[in-house]
Amino acid sequence: MTDKNTIPSSADKILEAATLLFAHDTFSSVSIKKIAAASGVNSALISYYFGGKKNLYQEVLYTQAEKFLKLQNTIRARKESPLTKLRIYVDSIAEMQQAQPYNIHLIYRELLSPQPMFENYVRNKLYRIHQFMAELVDEAIACGEIRTNIKSTHVAFTLEGIIMFFFLTQRQIRDIGNFSKGAEMEYLLQALNTYLSSLSDSEEEQNA
Repeated sequence: MTDKNTIPSSADKILEAATLLFAHDTFSSVSIKKIAAASGVNSALISYYFGGKKNLYQEVLYTQAEKFLKLQNTIRARKESPLTKLRIYVDSIAEMQQAQPYNIHLIYRELLSPQPMFENYVRNKLYRIHQFMAELVDEAIACGEIRTNIKSTHVAFTLEGIIMFFFLTQRQIRDIGNFSKGAEMEYLLQALNTYLSSLSDSEEEQNA
């Protein structure tokens, strides 16, 4: 008889292994056999828990997206100003990616070669991640923390681009910048905050 505790344990192993495999290879290249071998479980359990590779891939994407959506709820509940919330949000995303670097690879792969059956994932989940950032910018503009001639969606795209480029080329950045392992994060956080600071010029510059 199977112990109840082995059910989530096996499912978690499958999900973790599939996340890493899908982050480094295409959907079609990752087979059930590969996932089973990487997770150390019988391939039949993949169908048992997830109903096949397609549903497993969907679960991988949704699980990663939910981490961002939970972060948004945490940021919304904070009492700081919109610009401070935005700084905390982008810094938190960067730190989240550093802890789980495969996340950005999953998003990038889905953006480059979206699976037709998961088009709604890109439209709904990823859009909500982008939209929350843009909303914080709009709020910061409304309360005078960011210049009024700034377009919120442009800011969101720029911040996302800085983060995505960094984590897709982190090894090269470490080598070129001669950073010790982990020290390159200081550069990323500084780059993000320098950009955000540039959006709030002095009154003289705004009126120039």
